[in-house]
Amino acid sequence: MIRKIKAENFKCFEQIELEISNLNLLSGVNSMGKSTLIQILLLLRQSDEQGALERGIYLNGKYTNLGVGKDILYTEAKENRIKFLVENDGCSLETIYDYNNAADFLEQTAEVSVCTKMVLGDWSLFGDGFHYIGADRLGPQSSYEKSYYEVWENKQVGNHGEYAVHYLQTHELENVENECVLYDGEDNFRLLKQVERWMGEITPGVSLRMEDYGHSNRIGLTVHQAGSMGADYFTAQNVGFGISYVLPVVLSLLAAKRGDLLILENPEAHLHPKGQRKMGELMARAAQGGVQIIVETHSDHVLNGIRLCAKNGKVDPERVRLYYFTRQEIQRDGEQKTVPIIENPILKSDGRLSFWPEGFFDEWDKAIDDLF
Repeated sequence: MIRKIKAENFKCFEQIELEISNLNLLSGVNSMGKSTLIQILLLLRQSDEQGALERGIYLNGKYTNLGVGKDILYTEAKENRIKFLVENDGCSLETIYDYNNAADFLEQTAEVSVCTKMVLGDWSLFGDGFHYIGADRLGPQSSYEKSYYEVWENKQVGNHGEYAVHYLQTHELENVENECVLYDGEDNFRLLKQVERWMGEITPGVSLRMEDYGHSNRIGLTVHQAGSMGADYFTAQNVGFGISYVLPVVLSLLAAKRGDLLILENPEAHLHPKGQRKMGELMARAAQGGVQIIVETHSDHVLNGIRLCAKNGKVDPERVRLYYFTRQEIQRDGEQKTVPIIENPILKSDGRLSFWPEGFFDEWDKAIDDLF
């Protein structure tokens, strides 16, 4: 499991260093570095898959597209080098890259520094246990792509959720391994049933059916909702945006195993408040079962779902890290400048926080004050 992420001269940060646990919630002001932290890991994974990790990093590829060197160097960097450090259990990886303003591949200044206790293939970041679902997920479609390589070999739902329907069809009869995420009161542990029960927190009584379109290499998704007229199943395009958009997130959380690394961006998108809260609960329970999750969110309901899990004993608060990215005005070189800062309120066992930073999910309170 990743324990620490550190970087120097990368994008908006002269230096950033964060301790990482099982469930890591990144929130805060836009353009203050939440995505930047995630991009450090995506760049390393991307370059490793392209066979270049020992030579440098590709800035554009399967997981992220950052442009060229001038787009990622900290604007006031005192040296033209970018450094990354990632610590895993009992091991660390340190990389240093030469700056090239017009290149989309930055070369290593020296040999990659990695301890010898563990090969990188054993890390969740570089092994089969890595999963990333971006904010720009696939919406409702008339049919979905199939990929036996991604679904069978890599056990992936796709960076945009494009293989989620194929994954569910392929693995629907397998039992969910992480006992912590099993839906309360449901005795059927198979993946499809568990997905339906958790999705039912978003759309009550939902049932899913996959239809293989044969040689077209496409697969269809139809949905039935309890209480709808008749017993018909409707295409994903006719049952609302939320079901298709959130399916990859729910599926990945239920399918993840102990030791896996799951990176999620805006899992609350297109969900009503109760669905967002239940999403927070599902993430907390997955983390309690040994999955490592790094999530970027703007939802106070997701946070509250995690807090309720702590209060109800479904997640150990020690497994949760809350990071709030904001900004601070400082004087530097005789000028007023805005720099990013990161605050770290601690989650307590009763669901309360050690302190509540200014601007940290407090817009509801501010609105109430303005109203009255």
